[in-house]
Amino acid sequence: MGKILSISNNKGGVGKTHTVFHLAGALAEAGRRVLALDLDPQGSLTGLFLDEVERPTLYDVLVEQMPIAEAIRRTPYEQIDVVPSDQRLEGLGAALQNEPDQQIRLDTALRELLEQPSTYDVVLLDCPPNIGLTTRNALASADGVLVPLEADKFSVDGLQRLLELISKMQRVNARLQLEGVLISLYNGRRTIEQAYEEALRKYPGIHVLDVKIRDSAKYREAITARQPITHYKPAGEYADAFRQLAGIVLPTPQAATLPQDAHAYAKHD
Repeated sequence: MGKILSISNNKGGVGKTHTVFHLAGALAEAGRRVLALDLDPQGSLTGLFLDEVERPTLYDVLVEQMPIAEAIRRTPYEQIDVVPSDQRLEGLGAALQNEPDQQIRLDTALRELLEQPSTYDVVLLDCPPNIGLTTRNALASADGVLVPLEADKFSVDGLQRLLELISKMQRVNARLQLEGVLISLYNGRRTIEQAYEEALRKYPGIHVLDVKIRDSAKYREAITARQPITHYKPAGEYADAFRQLAGIVLPTPQAATLPQDAHAYAKHD
């Protein structure tokens, strides 16, 4: 059964969607089959992978209990599929308010999918910037949670609230583990960033990953081109950072090795 990884932070603008997008590319490059779920009503991840969104979407899976296989869409990348989002997810809480299984709808859908042979090696959950019902569904279904955040005061101050939610959801989902904190949008030359990174590494109960995602125009260019960094600029430290991250979240001998054809996992350039 594939691993389910939730990329979560109740703070916006910390690079959750970018992390899912580029990590999916690095995992695909390593030969892994990836399913990316867009849990944000804004649909940013959906827009990176798909030109148009047609129903059914994740909303139909969670509310109408449609089999998730019916909402899966192919992407331009052979190894990556996506379940799109739409704005109806904003009303998920109201739609499920009287349902006793409202927190485990996603877990039920994913378990049915992943119990089938030859499905996905990893499922990446791109969560919205809040701790509402959609995020709770993600944590109730995940094996691990990765927390991207910036090395700044607001991220450090807000981390405790997310950790409290993770602890609460571990009573619902005994599999859930904190995979680690990923420092993103990192400059490193600013003294204040170094101080907050040090504070994060001393924060009780968390593990800060050694890999850091730097604040680089190369990532923004890749997003504009709608290509994972391992496809847009396969050689160099920016793609290597996500290859390293892929090797951490799903260890594989291939994860740290660039294939002879760096675009081998894509259907087309």
